Amino acid sequence: MKYIFGFLVFIFSQLLLAQNPNSQNLEINDFIDGTLLQPENSSSKTLAIIIAGSGPTNRDGNQDIGKNNSLKMLAEFLAKEGISSFRYDKRIFKMAKSQTLDESKLRFDDFVKDAADVVNYFKLYHNEDYGFENYIFIGHSQGALIAELASLKTAVNGLILLCGTSQSIDKILVSQIDKQAPFLTEDLKNALDSISTAGYVNEYNPLLKTLLRKSVQPFMASWMKYDPIEIAKKIDIPVLVVGGTTDIQVPAEEAEVFSKGFKNGNYVIIENMNHILKTIDDIGLENQKTYMNPNLPLSDGLKLELAKFLEKFK
Repeated sequence: MKYIFGFLVFIFSQLLLAQNPNSQNLEINDFIDGTLLQPENSSSKTLAIIIAGSGPTNRDGNQDIGKNNSLKMLAEFLAKEGISSFRYDKRIFKMAKSQTLDESKLRFDDFVKDAADVVNYFKLYHNEDYGFENYIFIGHSQGALIAELASLKTAVNGLILLCGTSQSIDKILVSQIDKQAPFLTEDLKNALDSISTAGYVNEYNPLLKTLLRKSVQPFMASWMKYDPIEIAKKIDIPVLVVGGTTDIQVPAEEAEVFSKGFKNGNYVIIENMNHILKTIDDIGLENQKTYMNPNLPLSDGLKLELAKFLEKFK
């Protein structure tokens, strides 16, 4: 028995050692849980709030259909650069767990409020506990638009927009369907026009049911009303827009177009970086496989450009 007890003590001690003492799980509000990761042996004065992309994406950048740890790796890189970060699960996770998730009641502005609430948690309510002086939103994909809008609700010092788009979501969807199933283009366009003007659409091609189901139409309407370029014109803080040449979801050239909307915006296009911030020179099946590879490291080119931009906030 004493050997079993000794073995259990050893295992427990190893688990404690394996935990990162600089990592802290926090509850921001009734909807948001996340992880604060701070640099070792450093009194970091800058906090980067990492905002995930569309769909059921958690704080690490993962979904049920694929684990790639992109946002977790991003947080770990920031810590090595002397920057603290907070990454969080989208509100749908906590709502699903508490069985309060009603898709028909979700609105895009809910996600914007969540991002602003994270900043306010540290700045207004716990400033004495952490002492952060600079705040940066890092938005990935859909999170880029959320970061834009949240920066107009709570003061931050900079924006980093990764693989974001300069177009509203209705234009993106029409463009995507035109490439994948052009026979549905007009049907989708007409349906989205109806959602935009009336807030709903009753009749549409059944092949578009997944995209246009009744319960998701209110959220779609709330998302479609935002034009990333028009929002950008209202923002004057430093902005870095990043694209990747092997991003199969958002064309790399979008980074340049997007950046021109900002008063103080710059862009970089990372060679062979895909949508989940990993290095891959393929735009086919091998690219898609990276979405399920948690061991593939973050793009070195991305890390280099982020380090340059973040230098002014240290």
